[in-house]
Amino acid sequence: MLQNWFKVFLYNSLHNKLFFLLTVLGLATGMTGVILSMLYWQDEHAYNRWNPNKDRVFETIIHLKDNTWAWQVAPLATHLLEKNDKVEAALYYKPSYISLPMNFQGTKLFLKQAFNTQGNFFEFFPFEISKGSATQFKSTPNAIAISADAVKEYFGTVDPIGKVLTNGEQQYVVTTVFKNDNKSSVAPNVLIKSVEENIKNGISYGAWGDFNYGLMLKLKDPKDAPVVEKQLYDVFYHIRATKFAKEAGISVEEFINKYGDFSFELVSLANTRLQAGKLPTGMPEGKGNITFLIINIGLSLLILVISLFNYINLSTAYAIKRAKEIGVRKVIGATNNDIVWQQILETSITTLIAMCVSFALVELLLPYYNVLLKKDMSVSLLTYLPYFIGLLLVVILLAGVFPALYIAKFDILKVLKGNLSRSQSGVWIRNTMIVLQFCIASFFIVGGIIIARQVRYTMEKDLGFHADQILNINWQESSEKKFQNYLRIKQDLMRIPGVKAVNVSTFVPGQGSGSSSSFQYKEQNIQSQNMGIDFGYLDLLQIKVVKGRDLSPHLASDTVTSALLNMTAVEMMGEKDPIGKTISWNGEDLKVVGIVDNFHLFGLDGKIPPMTFFHFKTVKWMHSNINSLSVQLKADNMEQTIEAIQQYWTQKVDTERPFTYDFIDKIFARTYENYVNQRNLFAILNVVVISIALLGLFALASYTIERRFKEIAIRKVLGAESGELVFSLSRQYILLLLIGFALAIVPSYYLMQLWLNNFAFRIDIPISAYLIAFGLMLALTLLIVVSKAYSATRINALTYLKYE
Repeated sequence: MLQNWFKVFLYNSLHNKLFFLLTVLGLATGMTGVILSMLYWQDEHAYNRWNPNKDRVFETIIHLKDNTWAWQVAPLATHLLEKNDKVEAALYYKPSYISLPMNFQGTKLFLKQAFNTQGNFFEFFPFEISKGSATQFKSTPNAIAISADAVKEYFGTVDPIGKVLTNGEQQYVVTTVFKNDNKSSVAPNVLIKSVEENIKNGISYGAWGDFNYGLMLKLKDPKDAPVVEKQLYDVFYHIRATKFAKEAGISVEEFINKYGDFSFELVSLANTRLQAGKLPTGMPEGKGNITFLIINIGLSLLILVISLFNYINLSTAYAIKRAKEIGVRKVIGATNNDIVWQQILETSITTLIAMCVSFALVELLLPYYNVLLKKDMSVSLLTYLPYFIGLLLVVILLAGVFPALYIAKFDILKVLKGNLSRSQSGVWIRNTMIVLQFCIASFFIVGGIIIARQVRYTMEKDLGFHADQILNINWQESSEKKFQNYLRIKQDLMRIPGVKAVNVSTFVPGQGSGSSSSFQYKEQNIQSQNMGIDFGYLDLLQIKVVKGRDLSPHLASDTVTSALLNMTAVEMMGEKDPIGKTISWNGEDLKVVGIVDNFHLFGLDGKIPPMTFFHFKTVKWMHSNINSLSVQLKADNMEQTIEAIQQYWTQKVDTERPFTYDFIDKIFARTYENYVNQRNLFAILNVVVISIALLGLFALASYTIERRFKEIAIRKVLGAESGELVFSLSRQYILLLLIGFALAIVPSYYLMQLWLNNFAFRIDIPISAYLIAFGLMLALTLLIVVSKAYSATRINALTYLKYE
């Protein structure tokens, strides 16, 4: 019996190649989208899953009046751990990776992705130790731990344990080699412990105002997280707030009323990657884009649904052609169950073939998908086999059962008399699915248009600065005379032909400023970004001073007490004319001499923060925040100019590190790169969804119109014009399109509003997006249906009426 069913399937597939090809391609496309999204989902959810401490280790977040930070002060953990039975251990770290130039036996090494943390790191992240031990790393002064992959790169076959690496006069001893093969929020190649000295100094100096470190807490019981949050608050209240209130000569309550209250929030390692909402993170691997992940999964499921609708529609329509076959099988003894199982077998074979095609498509598309997501995913058949089997069974169940039941219910008498083709049985189901296909396709087109317009708005919006041909050169020198060194470097670089200007600041548009402090004006306490600059930096980026004046090298006070504020800071001050007014910044009185127009320091999905600008000589410690140099190039011979800068830099400025740079406009462009990827994804999926919907419409229109050939022949004999016949055959699909499009309006509007709410600067949803979407769908529908209808009007009436 099975052999017979297989032969029937093979015969029908070979004699109806178009139907078979459309069904296989439709299902394969839907399954390809689901498999790719599943890979992305699994990759993101794999972070920290391996870590047995993921539910007990928490990242510490502090909520202040105007800011939420993932950075803490050095003395906090010490006071928290005093007589505390809830917290097992604390771990401080620097929130980002660094690169370390080292020397090993006369050979220069450049250790990338180094993580500066404390010695008990492996108690929080128990990576597999392949050589040495976690205890040695914890107990050995100036110890360094290296990943197994980094050992191969830097040491080759040499055993690194006990080897000494030097950085200037500082020596490091390799004590541990670890494997970090699993996805982790902290995935370093190198571990160092120099942050421990910073923490000790911060504790001894009572540095309660310097939020410079990430802090993880390991709790004995994760259920105690709310209790520990309250303990953190109590430490801050009784020590930090009391200390600052005493220094200000006011009570603690008055201090909190003036500067704002605070609170703490603990985010578990299990949740920090995807489930932390809009909270910041100090994890160097960053956060996953949960919104994009959900969108990706949702869209792939919609494509699968439309593929299933397409398959069911085609199967039920094509069943009319096989009606006599089904009737004959029933006459010779086949039961309804036999018919159902035969149809499910055919669906299973089709789905299995479609899945094989989808595997090929996944292999073909995965490299491009990795580029889109900045991932390095691969398909492991054994790892994902249960998911593939599950997907196969779901598709077979959803795509096979309804057509099977529909075919099994064919009336034998109607079938054998040839009346089934005129029956309306199943028409409403097919029409419903066509409506839903139109609805989904309309949603994709509307969403794609809105996303494209928002991204275009982002790319074309006046950012408040212009960074044409301005290089941002990475400069990691550690020196107390960094600003003086900059002045020397500036003179040397200006001698290079092609260099137009050189300047320096503590901020880069798209990356931020690196630090913030509060300033006081009357009763207002305003947390602002610290914007250290040299003379002429605002002119370099064409940032406007809208009131007052810029800092000037001709005025001695501009390196002592002068400051600029941006428009946001002025609005928060509530002062109509702040020029000449005095603000108190970090205990220093600064005079406001100018107002800077607002510009985007971060991406367009965040508001423009208050900013305070001052010269480096005004705030001496701001020199340490210089991490890059800005060089404006002339338009001619830029490549040669960059080569000359690189040669000078590697010979005279930094002989240890490689020369790295980027253009500032490209740096800012990365702030909306995720949204560009979403636009590109929507554009690709639009083509896929529309193609599936139109292929289904083409096949269904073909079968439906073929069923009406005899009706068309009669109407032609009675004198009907071609235009009248075309309209009669097409209007049904136009009506279905109208219904499907109407159903897409509300969900598309609601979901696009949610998406646009991610942006502080956004467009309004345009009516034109709906008009364009409807016009496009109408044009494509008419193109297919009218062409099929018109070809139907050209039939020879005698062919269909000669036996009547």
